[in-house]
Amino acid sequence: MKLLFALFSLLLSVSVQAADLPFAGTWKGSIGDNKVMVCFSASDAQYYYLRHLRGIGLVADEKLPAFTRWRETLDYSNDDDNTTGIWTVPEAVNGSVGNTLDLTWSSPDGKKKIPVRLTKVPTLAAPKRTYSDCGPEFYRPIEEGMRYTTNDLKMDGKEYRGVTTQTGAAFELPASVPGSKAFNDTTRNWLKQIAIDHYECVRNGGGVDWERSLEPLVWTDSKLVVKDWMPEVFCSGGRGNTYLEYASFDLHTGKKINTWSWIKQGEKSVESKDKNEQKPGLRAMLEKKVDQEECREVNDVFTTGKPYAGKDGMVFRLYYFHAMRMCEDDITIPYKSIAPYLTPAGKAAVAEFLRP
Repeated sequence: MKLLFALFSLLLSVSVQAADLPFAGTWKGSIGDNKVMVCFSASDAQYYYLRHLRGIGLVADEKLPAFTRWRETLDYSNDDDNTTGIWTVPEAVNGSVGNTLDLTWSSPDGKKKIPVRLTKVPTLAAPKRTYSDCGPEFYRPIEEGMRYTTNDLKMDGKEYRGVTTQTGAAFELPASVPGSKAFNDTTRNWLKQIAIDHYECVRNGGGVDWERSLEPLVWTDSKLVVKDWMPEVFCSGGRGNTYLEYASFDLHTGKKINTWSWIKQGEKSVESKDKNEQKPGLRAMLEKKVDQEECREVNDVFTTGKPYAGKDGMVFRLYYFHAMRMCEDDITIPYKSIAPYLTPAGKAAVAEFLRP
């Protein structure tokens, strides 16, 4: 909560000045002899040493002219007690910036001063991954520092290859699968995103018990269901985070399938309604499947993940707000019961699972 409040306060204080940060963007260089990557941003400035890749926050000092002094801190506060270093930017820099930047790092007491020499990093086209304000070029050394190990695995007689890095475990399909290249590209991008997620978690003071996996769950001749999950991990604040989501892939193309297209009315078929409103039939069916009494009391608030076709029926993941997270569950609707709600595409997908 403290972190969220600090970030919110920072956003309010610098939003008006954001357009006046002439050296915004990613820079690489050194603090003395130590190589660093630096991102200057009005709302998410940070840097890391290349030797250990651990993020350190930079907060603009509100008491001085805009962006001429930055506090190096691990919790994004303006509290002097949490300051681990001071970055001083010559005032002249705010008027004109080239491709190089010379600053000074100093200890909080001012007794130690080290030159900071930076060179601007060109902006890269962003791949389909999630970044902070810093952009993909800032995180490139983190991605390049990933170490891959592989091992041969089998599932129901089908061979595949496990791929593990320092921060995640995933898998790749063999070349004999028509859509393997597209799927394996997705897997590698997933591993890179997880490396960045871990970096951000550690930057916010967490990540001690980090674990993230992508696993095959259901595998037929033409479809693959994967489980993307993370057990509870603390990244910031007092609440832990967990993650569990399922995704279905077409093995002919290697692309994700929008399985809501298998259900008549798609997501609207499971939308929450006020207690005095009539619920869609599929929503009512899911609510009846909720076992725990305390969970049934909040049946009107759960949301539903994309369904997947399983062994015994169509599976829907129910998600609740944090305080009721123990209610989250996978609900299976037997194929016979869900048949009236299926589109032609859904019936074709289900037919594959019902073959003898």
